[in-house]
Amino acid sequence: MKKGLLSAAIISITCSSAVFAHGSCDTELHGYMQNIKDEMRAMSSDVKSGDNQSAAKHVDSLIGYFEKSRNETTHKFIHDDLKGAELKSQTAEYQKVVDGMIVVLKDLEGALQSGDSSKVKELLGAIGEQRNLGHSSFKDC
Repeated sequence: MKKGLLSAAIISITCSSAVFAHGSCDTELHGYMQNIKDEMRAMSSDVKSGDNQSAAKHVDSLIGYFEKSRNETTHKFIHDDLKGAELKSQTAEYQKVVDGMIVVLKDLEGALQSGDSSKVKELLGAIGEQRNLGHSSFKDC
């Protein structure tokens, strides 16, 4: 049962077309999101195979990409022509979601390094929740 839940969490992460908010245009953010998608798949594969060391390295890369993504403007903000107070408010919300993902990833890195498989499973679920929050709030296309 537990392996089934872990597999479902991993599959939901790897089957997403991207991890967060990116548009169809070639922006820095889009590039970061593509890299995040690739790292998530590699990390998930390592978790499935039990290679926590390698998975933790991918998590470290993911944290770096999210840190870079934090200060980018999402395609949705450009598409919706947000300006002034609305842009500032939405940017703060976007950064809050990105910061939340970074916290989850740091916790995941620790769980992988300590070999805490139940915590890893829990955090993979949290990553899925953060991804859904990011996509529903900031992904335009």
